[in-house]
Parts: sequence; C-alpha cells; structure tokens
Amino acid sequence: MKIAWGFPGQGAQRKGMGAALFDRFPTQVAAADAVLGYSLRRLCLEDPDGTLGQTRFTQPALYAVSALDCMARREDGAGAPGPDVYVGHSLGEFVALFAAGAFDFETGVAIVAKRGALMTEAPRGAMAAVIGLEEARVRALLADSAYDRIELANINAPNQIVISGDYDQIGACAPLFTGAGARYVRLDVSAAFHSSFMRDAEREFAAYLETLTLRPLQAEVVANCTARPYPRSGYAELISRQITQPVRWYESISWLLAQGLEQFVEVGPGEVLTGLHARIRKSPMPMPAEPASPPSPPYLVFMYPDQGAQYHAMGRELYETHPVFRAAFDACDAIHQRLHDRRSLVAALYESEQPDAAISDLRLSAPALFAICHGLTCVLREAGITPDAVLGCGAGEFVAAVASGSLQVEDAMTQLARLADLVHANVGSGGMLAVQAGADTLRGSPTLIEGCAIAAEHYDGHCQISGDADRIDAARRLLEARDIVVSPLPVEHALHSQALDQADAAFAEGARDLAAADTAIPAYSCADGRAVARYDAERLWRALRAPVDFRSAVDALQRDKRCRFVDLGPSGDLAALLRHGYAGRVACHASIDRFGHDAIRLSRLIADLRA
Repeated sequence: MKIAWGFPGQGAQRKGMGAALFDRFPTQVAAADAVLGYSLRRLCLEDPDGTLGQTRFTQPALYAVSALDCMARREDGAGAPGPDVYVGHSLGEFVALFAAGAFDFETGVAIVAKRGALMTEAPRGAMAAVIGLEEARVRALLADSAYDRIELANINAPNQIVISGDYDQIGACAPLFTGAGARYVRLDVSAAFHSSFMRDAEREFAAYLETLTLRPLQAEVVANCTARPYPRSGYAELISRQITQPVRWYESISWLLAQGLEQFVEVGPGEVLTGLHARIRKSPMPMPAEPASPPSPPYLVFMYPDQGAQYHAMGRELYETHPVFRAAFDACDAIHQRLHDRRSLVAALYESEQPDAAISDLRLSAPALFAICHGLTCVLREAGITPDAVLGCGAGEFVAAVASGSLQVEDAMTQLARLADLVHANVGSGGMLAVQAGADTLRGSPTLIEGCAIAAEHYDGHCQISGDADRIDAARRLLEARDIVVSPLPVEHALHSQALDQADAAFAEGARDLAAADTAIPAYSCADGRAVARYDAERLWRALRAPVDFRSAVDALQRDKRCRFVDLGPSGDLAALLRHGYAGRVACHASIDRFGHDAIRLSRLIADLRA
C-alpha cells in the first residue's frame, strides 16, 4: 500500500468549499439538489441561513464536495498511479466507500443526509477534545472518576482524544483533564456522536441501509471502528455501527504505515487529516506482526437471547415466506398446543392486528421466543451453515440445549413450559429494567436499586436489574433522576433473582427423568460463563434463576479463538451488546430485528457467512 486517499469528517466544512467543482459536475450537483430539496451550491458558497455548520446540512454538503473532489482528481490524474486504499474520518468514511464503489454519488448523498438527520435527532449530549494525554491516561482518569457516562469517541493521534457523552458530565469534567496537564476544548455539537448515546440512531440507520443495495467494494477501505479493511461484501452492519463506535484514526493510519504507506493525500476541504498523518508518522502505534499465512476461519458461535427480546409479530415475514422457518415454527407450535391445550403461537403472534398484551406472560413469551430461535437455526442449517459452538442467555439456553444436541425439541419445550407454569403459579409479580450503566456503578450506589438484584451483566456500561414491581418502579425513578437511561423489559416476574426460588423444588421434582445427552458441540452458559457438558434439570433451572454473566461467557469463548457471533434471536439484542461492549473487537451479526425486511436480512446474513 503506497498511496492512500483520506477524506475529512465534520468540522472540515467551510463557506466557499466546492467553488471550483459545482460547474464541473452539473449532473451530480443537480442530483444532490433533488435528493436534498435545496441548492447544494447555495448552501456551500453563500450559506444564507447560517446552517452549514448544522449536522443535518453539514454532512451531505461535506460528502458531496469531497466526492466531487475525488472525481475531479481522478479525471485530472488519468493514467497516473491511483490510490491503493481509501480511508475517511467519520463522515469521510462514506466518501471512501463511494470512491471504492459501494454506491453511486446520488445514493451517497441520500445515505449521509439520513445519517445527519438521525444524528441531529439524537438525545442531547456533548463532546470535547482532550489534547496532550494518551488514550490510556484518559481512560484511567475516567475510570477513577465519578464521570460514568462519558466514552471515548475519537482516538485521533497519540495525544489527541475526543470524548463524548452526557451533556452535564462533559461540561463538568474539564478540571479532571486540565489538572493532568491537558488542554480541554468543547466541541460545537448537539449530541454525543460515536457513543452508546446514539444507539437509537444506529438502529434506525441500520434499518434504512437494509432498503438499499450496497455493491461489492472494488478497492480497500479502512474502517473507523476496526482500523482494518472492510470486507469486500456484506459490510452494511459495519457502516451502521460507525455511529456508536469510536473513530480509531490513530490506529488506522498506524496500520497503513505498517503496511508500507508512502503517501497520504487529503481529498476534500481542509488539511486536518494531513496534519494528523504527519504526527502519527512520527509516532505510530505499535502494530502486531501480521500472520505469515492466512488465518483459520473464524469460530462460528450461534447465540440465543433471553426474555425481553420478544415482540408482537416477530418473524412474521419469514413465517409467511420461508418454508424451512415455517415448518420449524409449526413443529414448535404443535408441541406448545399439546402441552395443556395451550393457545396457538401463530394465533397469538400473527393473527391479531393489535399487539397481544400477553406477550409479557412467560407462558407465551418463552415458547414463542424458543420457536423463533429454533426456526432461525433450522434456516441456517438448511443453508449449510452450522455452528462450532452455541451460547445461551437465560431462556435462550433451552434453544442452545437443542442446538448443541443435548436435548430434543419436545423435551426442551416441555421443560420450558413447566418452568413458565411454575413461575406463574408460585412467583409474585415483578419486573426488570435494562440499565445503561455498569453493574459496578449500581453496586457502588446501592440506594439507587434498593430491594432489587443485579440480574444481568453485559459489559461495563450495561446491565439489568430485577425486583418486585414497586421496587423496580422506585429504582427507575431514581436512576432517571441521575440521567441514567433505563428501559423496562416485557416480563411479569423478577427473573434471575431469588424470587424464583419458590419454584425450585417443584421444577427439580418434575424434571428428574429428563433424558439429556452430552453436548455434541461446545455450549456456553451465561449462568456462569462456562462450557456446559449436559443440559440436565439443574442446568435448565439455573438458566432462568442465576444472574446472567454475558461478558464472562463471551470472554471464555474469545480466550483462545477468533470468534464470529451470530444472534439468532428476533431483536439482534445480543449482537448489539457485543458491538457496544467490545468496540469493534468482536465480529458479530444479527439475523433479524424489529425493523422488518427479515427475508432480505437473513439472505444477506447467509451470503456473508458463506463468503
């Protein structure tokens, strides 16, 4: 890799940019105007309303000018050596993808306009640059402070870090860094870009990308969130992740230098990236030696989610269009109906025009979620995609028991139905909250969750709590008063807590004769983060009773393997936890989600896994 073209991100815009380009490319400018509904030329050259600095307008304008500059340089340099690789900073990455053939100019304008609109609508947040401290020092200062809602958004150079997060905390934390010798500069933004505060924007952006056809890349593009090249196809998820993941610019340029980069050319307005490149070249991040031979294929792990992932009409499109999914779902439904003459899952999920309130009832939600996960597993197996291991989370362990060969479908569903009945009959009402804060943060402030239990630990910035209804409501109010984001889960009991102990003996007695075999492939449990030899009655009970330790299970799998995780639940929740908690260090995929286009998503997943 001798030559790289780099494209700047938000902040490089300036009034007058593109002046030499608009007359040269009238067709593209007219196309941009049609997409945007206003004059690109007028915005960039005159900015009469002072909106060029607003994210909603900045992003399409900067994309268009940089893309036109790229086209002009190609025309002017016809016959000369072109770039070997493209790289873009945040928004600039979309110009890099355009340059590599992912989409045409007009589609790119539409994509970044959508991105800019979603980021503008994000919850209030703030960002600041910390200049003069290394990444490790910034992380250490934050870890030892009370500022638990601040994340690293950009690692731009050895001593230039951008932080992102809660508006008030960003405003208050300046002395933390200036006291350590840094310069602290607030950025003129309205939201916490490149952080978990943008999760809703990421989900909506991912759903939007699913409506588009992204072409195979014709050149290498280094991704912000991995600091390594994009795959040539099946990369939509990596694009959407960029909104919530840090920009690893320092590592990206360091990696390029380690590959033999000789020349960096900044394309688009400004020279910010040129300056960063010069600084990084003087002190690049140490890069591990590349393997002498191609790495072995990744270790494929199927993941199955817990209660809370379910929703009305989940999987409906696949049930109506995919024969393998439908057959597997119907088989589960038949078992479900034989158990105590239960209501059809199909009727409960798909035949009502209104969301069924009983979807929070464990007696319906647990078997329905099982049927969806089992159906998705069957679709992948029929496509020739089989896992090297499985990971079960909570009630998802019953599906993992089947996928690993330890239990038959009917045995697993029977025990799941028994457990749901026992919980309904013996355990009082309760609830659960998903909390955007680490479990250790809550343990350090026990009065915030008094009377509640830590029900799940996912990563440092996300957990769940469980308790009776009054305690959960009180915790919700206290957490929200601290500006900690919480979301109630669609459950009616305090799962993963001692509240379930009232059903323990009865479940054990009824499952004494369960015919469980040893697992045929490795199976990992979130009840203790370890491999499971056999899904006996005790193991199944612990799936719903023990606190979830998702992080330990993932770490155990990752310890000596290069894993690729596939979330076979209806919401993509586990894949989202990996994206946010592991910051691009883990390869993961969702199969379907709440935003529709299930058939397209699943077919693309299969194509990606086969590639």
